[in-house]
Amino acid sequence: MKLKSFTLAEMLIVMTIVAIMAMLTIPTVVKTNRDRAYADKLDKIYEKIETALILDKILGLDVSSYGINAIDKSMDSERYFALLIEKLKTIKYCKSEQEGCFGKTNLQGYKLRLINGAGILVNDNFRGEFDSVDRNNLILGSTYIDIDGPSGANKAGVDQFGFYTTLKGLIPMGGPQDKLVKFSECLKDYGFACTAWVLVNKNMDYKNCPNVINWETRTRCDQ
Repeated sequence: MKLKSFTLAEMLIVMTIVAIMAMLTIPTVVKTNRDRAYADKLDKIYEKIETALILDKILGLDVSSYGINAIDKSMDSERYFALLIEKLKTIKYCKSEQEGCFGKTNLQGYKLRLINGAGILVNDNFRGEFDSVDRNNLILGSTYIDIDGPSGANKAGVDQFGFYTTLKGLIPMGGPQDKLVKFSECLKDYGFACTAWVLVNKNMDYKNCPNVINWETRTRCDQ
């Protein structure tokens, strides 16, 4: 009985096909893993800031005192920033005009660099507005997180993300009911409106299929 076997040419063809498929697949896998890693890191920093605010309230220094008891009282960003320095592991903090803490941005405010390389920027943007979901929740300012600090892409929606600083803690920008920084802005050109999407859906598919994804029925390109 004659045994069948693959010829060298057939094996080379198969190996070439496998190599091509790997070349097409690996970049997608790497990108997906990187996006997930960014989402996880963002979530951890968000959680640390929230924990700092909760502990502060428990100790009697209510976060509302950082902002306003009356609408015309200026927000004390400096005190909020001092709380972050005290509660988070930092290696550097910067005034608005200084560099080395947060990536390139047009935003102004207090900045700090965490021991994990991420940057945080605090200012009083959106002060006096109300949470779109909870009309009793006053916005005192905003907090921005740069996942990889000055060394990264320095682009909102890619490695920089934004949160409203409110009486009840941080709220990620760009949620499905956000009327101040609408998610539609994320679909047009990334931006801070992508923040809620990354935290909830753990992907950045708004970069790959902005005409397909939505909050209601499709949260991934491949869904």
